Amino acid sequence: MTSVAEIAIPLTGICTTVPDPRAGVCLICRGCPGPGYDVCYACHHATSQVSLPCSLVVPISLYEIPSQLHKFLRHYKSGKYPAAYQNDFSVRVVSILAYFVMKHTECIATSGGGMWDLMTTVPSSKPQIGVHALVTAIQRVGALRKQYEPLLRLGSRPVGHLQANDRAFDATQRLEGTRVLLIDDTYTTGATAQSAASALAIAGATVVAILPIGRVINPSFNQENKDYWERQRRMPFSFDTCCLESVDAG
Repeated sequence: MTSVAEIAIPLTGICTTVPDPRAGVCLICRGCPGPGYDVCYACHHATSQVSLPCSLVVPISLYEIPSQLHKFLRHYKSGKYPAAYQNDFSVRVVSILAYFVMKHTECIATSGGGMWDLMTTVPSSKPQIGVHALVTAIQRVGALRKQYEPLLRLGSRPVGHLQANDRAFDATQRLEGTRVLLIDDTYTTGATAQSAASALAIAGATVVAILPIGRVINPSFNQENKDYWERQRRMPFSFDTCCLESVDAG
């Protein structure tokens, strides 16, 4: 049987290094804030709309649209490709996630104040039939499956681009004393993930971190984003380091 490492390591070429905290890097999502700001506009806006946001976001990779990583993250769940292709995309997506978690459990737990008891996923922001594709992907990997529990369902308030809300999701149970790692496939403005994190915290959980597989960057947005993206693309990606560790930008 092929291991997650054997699948994930060849995918380093489609991944882009997420920077550690430094000037010109958002302290929350590791994106690109405006000049003179420590937090990007999207994170400031999303976290200000919920009661209990999570300040530790640990993206595995940056990506732009379009790109190969974007293709995998979008179409492992889109239904626009034949089942065999979607299955392949799903395997690649979850292998990136599983291998990263395997390599960086300790540093995530250290930065988040302790190890998590459970991991859960951000639900779809729209009603859907059946199990979310990310949950199905996680069920493929025994090490993730043992830690996973569905703790959230779609709530009564809308959530979307730059629109976060405490009631966008509801916890499925009381969670006092439970430490949770919150998994998402993509992080753009953070509104959906922060809504989910706040719902967990309101139910009593401690959200150790939000762990997105991909953090979207738009290099054409402005010169700062373009410079940021080009700098990070010049850095070789490695699963051996993450944005919680210092990396020489060169």
